[in-house]
Amino acid sequence: MIEGVDGKAILRRLEGALDFKEEEFVSLMASKSKNPFEVLVTTIVSQNTNDKNTAKAMKRLKNILGRIDPERIEKLSLRELEEALRPAGLYRQKARVIKRVASLLSGGRLERILEKDLEEARRELISLPGVGPKTADVLLSLMGRRPTIAVDRHITRVAVRLGLASSDDYEEIRGSLMRLFDPEDYLKAHLLLIKLGRVYCRPKNPKCEECPLRDVCDYAKSKKEIGR
Repeated sequence: MIEGVDGKAILRRLEGALDFKEEEFVSLMASKSKNPFEVLVTTIVSQNTNDKNTAKAMKRLKNILGRIDPERIEKLSLRELEEALRPAGLYRQKARVIKRVASLLSGGRLERILEKDLEEARRELISLPGVGPKTADVLLSLMGRRPTIAVDRHITRVAVRLGLASSDDYEEIRGSLMRLFDPEDYLKAHLLLIKLGRVYCRPKNPKCEECPLRDVCDYAKSKKEIGR
């Protein structure tokens, strides 16, 4: 809870204040293919870049491969993969990681991982090269494993400023959010909190006076106190 405001109320506020468009989230759009490997690759490519650059890189890769699967990635030369991923930045590093991941997930292994218990599937995903907790949670939530919330840099900033977490520890923030929101709302909460961080709760010069959560936010209240 945030000072007596429950998760449903938070989401209603965010939905009323934010102009939400699905196409702003590349991993969400990738999930419409129903191809978990495409979602995984998209999320890896999105690391340390923005969604616009990720979308450009993934479009180039799909134009080459048609369907993005481990076997086709394995057949692609490293140089071809690097060139496709160039718009996303760190393309050499990402290409090497994706090559390694493809070799480990060929033969339908990813689908078998996703059929396992949530925490077991999460552990196996995190053991893959280039896959941390956020990437694992994005994949699990988008491919139907709803009982988890992925935490990116925007959500981390929002959670700490709201007072939901005392630090930027991933698991602390994830746990706080999973207690605040109902399981059926986890994906919606993930997307809306990212949007909140992009529009209002910016790293520099946050728009606290316009934020729909300003009255329940520790950071906004502290700024108001200082300004008195």
